[in-house]
Amino acid sequence: MFVNCPFDEAFKAAFEAIVFTITASGYKVRCALEDNDSGDIRYDKLCRLIEASDRTVHDLSRTELGASGLPRFNMPFELGLMMGARRFGGRRQKTKTALIMVTEPYKLPVYLSDLAGSDPVAHHGEPREVIRIVRRYLHARPDGTPLPGAARILADFERFKAELPQIAAALHLQPDEIDAFMEYRTFIDVLAGFLMQS
Repeated sequence: MFVNCPFDEAFKAAFEAIVFTITASGYKVRCALEDNDSGDIRYDKLCRLIEASDRTVHDLSRTELGASGLPRFNMPFELGLMMGARRFGGRRQKTKTALIMVTEPYKLPVYLSDLAGSDPVAHHGEPREVIRIVRRYLHARPDGTPLPGAARILADFERFKAELPQIAAALHLQPDEIDAFMEYRTFIDVLAGFLMQS
């Protein structure tokens, strides 16, 4: 499942909630952070990830002007790649689905009017809302069995976050060596181990 979202400190808690919910639901997260091969052109990597993913999650929260005086266009661009694959791709590509999230409701048509009517869901920057929204989008595991409720997934997520220092110590890691952005692959491995023991 392809995840397209901001990779910055302000969004980290929401990103962790997205990744936790997807993984706890039995799906594999695919995102640009999974491979740090400097020789792999980012656009090519994004195309491969989107092509391989039947479901996609897009967070368009970073549309405000940055320090440069310009907004960031990466997230809308990646959503556009998915929409193009869905429109012009083969049979499998045409079955792709997308969850579009934003921070505040009703603002998407202001900056991306071509997607009017796409019904993005607002999470207000709250990880608990992110979990509820992503769980509702997935609603079942890959084998079709129903997912537990959002309250259960949230409780497991909070327990995971609380236990991370002890997990890190047991693995001879510092807590910052399980960073969701800077050490993404370690974060995913630790998360998978936690879920297997839960």
